[in-house]
Amino acid sequence: NMTKKKIFIFTATRAEYGLLRWIVKTLQEDPRFETYLIVGGTHLSLADGYTLEEIKEDGVKNIIQLPFLNASRTSEALSSSIGTGIIQLSKVFDLLKPDFSLVLGDRYELFIFAITSMMFKTPIIHIAGGERTEGVIDEQVRHAITKMAHIHMVTTEFYAENVSKMGEEDWRIHIVGSPGLENIKKLKLYSKEEIYNLLGINLDYPTVLCTYHPVTLENEENTISQVKNLLESLSQYDIQVILTKPNAEVGSDKITDFIKNFIKDKKNMYLFDSLGSKMYLSIMQYAKAVVGNSSSGIIEAPSFNIPTLNIGDRQKGRFRPESVVDVGYSLEDIKKGLEKVLFDKEFLDRIKNIKNPYGDGNTSQYVLEALNKILDLPKEKLLKKTLDFEVKKDEWHRYF
Repeated sequence: NMTKKKIFIFTATRAEYGLLRWIVKTLQEDPRFETYLIVGGTHLSLADGYTLEEIKEDGVKNIIQLPFLNASRTSEALSSSIGTGIIQLSKVFDLLKPDFSLVLGDRYELFIFAITSMMFKTPIIHIAGGERTEGVIDEQVRHAITKMAHIHMVTTEFYAENVSKMGEEDWRIHIVGSPGLENIKKLKLYSKEEIYNLLGINLDYPTVLCTYHPVTLENEENTISQVKNLLESLSQYDIQVILTKPNAEVGSDKITDFIKNFIKDKKNMYLFDSLGSKMYLSIMQYAKAVVGNSSSGIIEAPSFNIPTLNIGDRQKGRFRPESVVDVGYSLEDIKKGLEKVLFDKEFLDRIKNIKNPYGDGNTSQYVLEALNKILDLPKEKLLKKTLDFEVKKDEWHRYF
């Protein structure tokens, strides 16, 4: 059958597009598919950097804009933006009649795509289901999308099992790895010399990469005392510390002010607003350890065979590679953790050759292979879902 299959891929934020980038590229290069990127949300918002331009710079074709987002961020504005999005998208579906919809993650905007796809009887492919995070609304969205989706492309076996336990049939599950790891493989990372020329930082010195985000469910005083303990512990060692600014969340500006104050008389501590993923990963490849509570310590760091000191609860529920050391918030805890990730020879030797459980950086290739398997299935089989709570791991499709 030579008619091209039409695939709609949806993106509403810069972070999500960063994870979808190579998948979009790979599918658009394959002549068997006609791939459209439906772009909405903050990509089209001037206040948020109008990141549609970055997508165009990547050479993406077949972009369809969905300007559903209101300027205001009230509950009323956000929930009506979902309605607006469905109205806009249903016209696009009616015009182009896609064969598949592909979405990633856990953002509320995914409901626009999921509801419209369902009404148009279009099979939904969901990437990165089955994960757990402590963030309240994301958790609900992610699992709701899993129940609406027909094919689950999950990052690890651990999450495949979660999806299966939710009653999803095991033949629908494809383990493709974390799409973020593809950036490590495909972005040409900077050398030490290039980093020195761009940032003025010499990575021949032992360096730690540090990111600390506010934990949404904790109060601000708590967060500041956590950051204080972290910085005081780090400053007791003869190491260079590269800090990146926390995500824009409640309390993040106070953290940033505190860090700026703390480091102004320290010559070996640096704070950057944003390094961009290429520079961030380039520094990571030369770092002694990743410290803080960012998911990059759990998902990306193991690919460089370096240890991670993960502090507190922000990553609770995520699957841990053995290179991750978890500690609490106290000075004593953090110090003990730093001793381990910086100087414990036995531990450091053990993780020298670990295999990253989140994949090998070929996710877009595996998404393509998974699509090949799905194309042969009758549409009725895909659309007709039954609850099946028995986990049959031998029916999963594994790609790495």
